[in-house]
Amino acid sequence: MTAAVVVLLATVSSVASAAFIAPPSRAVQFRKLPLATSRSHANEQPGRAAQFRKPPLAAASNGNEQQQPGKGDLYSDDELFDLLNLHLAINPEQQQQEQQLNEELNVASIPGIHDLVLEAIGDVTSSSATNEQSTTNQLRFDNLQTILREKKPKITAIATDVDGTLLSAGQDLHPITRDAVLKAIDQCYNSSNANKIKHFFPATGKSRQGAIGSLGKEIGPLLHECPGYREGNVVFEKKLPPLVVGEAEQLVLDCGISIVGYDGDDLYTTEQTDVVRSLSEFYGEPTVQLVRGVDDTLITLAEHKNGCHKLLIMDNDAEMLKTVVRPKLEKLAEKHGVIVTQALPTMLELLPAGCSKAVGVQKLCDALGIDAETELLALGDAENDAEMLSLASIGVAVGNACPVARSASDFIMTERNDEGGAGLAMEQFGFD
Repeated sequence: MTAAVVVLLATVSSVASAAFIAPPSRAVQFRKLPLATSRSHANEQPGRAAQFRKPPLAAASNGNEQQQPGKGDLYSDDELFDLLNLHLAINPEQQQQEQQLNEELNVASIPGIHDLVLEAIGDVTSSSATNEQSTTNQLRFDNLQTILREKKPKITAIATDVDGTLLSAGQDLHPITRDAVLKAIDQCYNSSNANKIKHFFPATGKSRQGAIGSLGKEIGPLLHECPGYREGNVVFEKKLPPLVVGEAEQLVLDCGISIVGYDGDDLYTTEQTDVVRSLSEFYGEPTVQLVRGVDDTLITLAEHKNGCHKLLIMDNDAEMLKTVVRPKLEKLAEKHGVIVTQALPTMLELLPAGCSKAVGVQKLCDALGIDAETELLALGDAENDAEMLSLASIGVAVGNACPVARSASDFIMTERNDEGGAGLAMEQFGFD
């Protein structure tokens, strides 16, 4: 299904509301053992994802140096509570900060009393505090494993974004991801009770043809045979009003940028530019055609009689799209009740009201008899994946995911799409 269209192939339209605001964090960071060296996250914005990394064990003492006892060694838990209350009474502004922080974190992220107290009073450099922190992080990791034990056994379906998630930056599949996709499809083919995964489908803003083609000659054709695929059987679709399309075209003309309209597997534009051609030449979409009327004369997208499921507003200047074009497009969207979202830095998307990738996935799950809230594993990386990640029983963001997708996810992989992050997520959260 393309754009706002849902077809039982399940190539779900790229439509996550740009106005989507993630609720407080339910996410925890997953790291596959053995742990890799952690990367700096100083620039990441806090969101729904409380990211946990299990640190390496503290270096063992050689026994020669004298370890100084920290406050954690000197006081019991009750005494530490009293010490914390005294410290907060002296520093009321810190009490307010602690309360704000606790409201943003979920239960799984709340540290033990020793950590709360020792961090609050600044005793975090002693070896005792370091050991306590390691213990607390181990408890957090154990709690994460408990969550996996409760949710993972019920997973029977996998919905995954394509660009930036399955595909690497070079538009190919990492070997780990390739093997995991083939494994999922094989389980769908042989849908016996012994196989856990019954449904696998791309949830993407690409056209169906583009999604199948970009996954390669080995995997693409196999999607046609997965249970639930019915060529042309649309279970949901919605198109943009011609008035909205016309105003978007005027905005594009004023800004000197490019536009593409999606009508099923047919893509149309009013001008062939380099960024428009990149859709087919690099991203594997069908060739974009100049939009023409019945007498073969060039017309506007607003005049296209079949209408458009979505519009791509495109330019190679990603910063200009972000700072100049998007505010104008958001204003247009607010005026008409439609939606702006984004999957790639060089492309903005304009979508019909009430459409999102999550809506497409939900419609498909309903048609296939899948309970998305208990049986679905979803993978993504971009803003337009956020609602889908939130909808699924387990929503996983790959390591290269944007802040919005991270905040909407249950787990954030350390590994990026280029490192097989999607494949590792399927192995960890989907398969037995």
